[in-house]
Amino acid sequence: MHGTIWSLLPFALVIPISIMTRQVIPGLVVGLLAGAYMMAPSPLGGVNQALYYLFKELAVAGNLHLIVFLYTFGSLVGLVRITGGVSGFAKWLGPRVKSVRGAYAVTWLSSIGTFMAPDFRIITVAPIMKSMMDRFHISPQKMAYAIDVTSTPLISLIPVGTAFVGYMVGLLAVSLKHIHSTQAPYPLFLSTIPLNFFAIAILAIGAYLSFFSSQTRAPHTKETVAAEKAPVHGRMIRRPRADAGQSIHAAVVIAQRQRSKFQVEAGSVGHPERRDAGETPTVRRGLPEEPLDVLSEEATPAAANLLLPIALLLGLTFFLTWWSGVGKAATFFGVLMNADAVRAMLQSILITLVASSVFYLFRRQRVGRLMYGVIAGGNEMLAVIMLLVLVWAVSGVSTDLGFSDFVGRTMGAAIPRTFIAPALFVFGSVISYFIGSSFGTWGILIPLGFSLAATTHASLPLIAAAVFASGTLGGFASPLSDNTVAMATVMKLPLVDFAKSLLKTTLIAGGIATVGYAAAGFVM
Repeated sequence: MHGTIWSLLPFALVIPISIMTRQVIPGLVVGLLAGAYMMAPSPLGGVNQALYYLFKELAVAGNLHLIVFLYTFGSLVGLVRITGGVSGFAKWLGPRVKSVRGAYAVTWLSSIGTFMAPDFRIITVAPIMKSMMDRFHISPQKMAYAIDVTSTPLISLIPVGTAFVGYMVGLLAVSLKHIHSTQAPYPLFLSTIPLNFFAIAILAIGAYLSFFSSQTRAPHTKETVAAEKAPVHGRMIRRPRADAGQSIHAAVVIAQRQRSKFQVEAGSVGHPERRDAGETPTVRRGLPEEPLDVLSEEATPAAANLLLPIALLLGLTFFLTWWSGVGKAATFFGVLMNADAVRAMLQSILITLVASSVFYLFRRQRVGRLMYGVIAGGNEMLAVIMLLVLVWAVSGVSTDLGFSDFVGRTMGAAIPRTFIAPALFVFGSVISYFIGSSFGTWGILIPLGFSLAATTHASLPLIAAAVFASGTLGGFASPLSDNTVAMATVMKLPLVDFAKSLLKTTLIAGGIATVGYAAAGFVM
């Protein structure tokens, strides 16, 4: 059975099940059990084998570092939210916008303080920008697009301080191990950033539409005032004016509903009900609001509670990454390439969490409140951690079944090396659009891409970048993506119509990326 067509079965089950159920985790569980029973075909043998692969991956030191990093990252975000950092940032941002172009500029510049995760960015930026649309008569579709394009596509290119970095590096580390490569995962991740052609292309298109399109330059005429109206439930109504606090409450409600449906980038699909204007804030159709959301809304707004932890996190990450590579190379770039980036990121987030907690105590925040923010925020990352551990386990059982050997003998011989990257990008884009999960797409395709690269001697950075770009496309444009659902609901736009409005520029950027990967395949 080793190295035969049966070695494809685990991943062959993951993809269709994920598309049919629109949830990645059930597909991974089925794939893991299928591979485990192939290794140990007895009633309890398969279960024990599945547990073996889960425990084996959890016991790897580098994997444990990433798990602790992701949980601690969530804890830091929860701490910032519960101390009023998010609402304070929104309150500080609002009065500084003086024009339509200024509103778009703030939308882009706000990524400096909200780059840690797409949903975190939506909760922070979308509410205050929504309240500004009434002031400047900005089309809700355009503002939603500007926020959306600076969420997943932009964050996928940021090399430090995000949940994306930890997840991507974790996938690369395990896949490199399974193809017996000694290359370091973090430098490989850095080399994929300029090759993420989709993210770069969609950001360029988004910048043009934000700052140089006719609507951005247009004065406030009757036509632009009419754009203030948005269809909701099949009829045209004028959006009620809402202050930043009300808008933030609406965004937090959306995020809570998504999390309650297991929708933290784990591939789940939900269709949040719209919140009626007169609905009680703490109870919505029998679904109680999470205490973290309630406490976040009650906190006194303080922008420093967001900006100082972010500044400390970035500074520590850069310094400790450099420090871990000192003595291993003569040049600054060489030091970074030889640094233990995963350990540096973990050290940075832990120090930032402790230092921020002390800072908040000096600002008279209660200990019990801080502890709840730390625990509740970390728990919100459990879906991502579970997804990552299952990907590791499925990759491990597939490797032992001879997945890489079979892919190399068959697909590697049939697909020309120059076409592997564009084919993976197109295939991954279709998967990510139908499951709505960047993380799920990356977890499914990275092992396949690396197996092809190992046997055809294709460029690993190019292959990894093509997979990352395909997942970015789905996370940005899929109507099943949690970010798309959240954005449409915050802006009171019909979900299907908003998703359709993203398609034109997505297809243009996707076409550019496909051509780019085909051209890069010849060069690299």
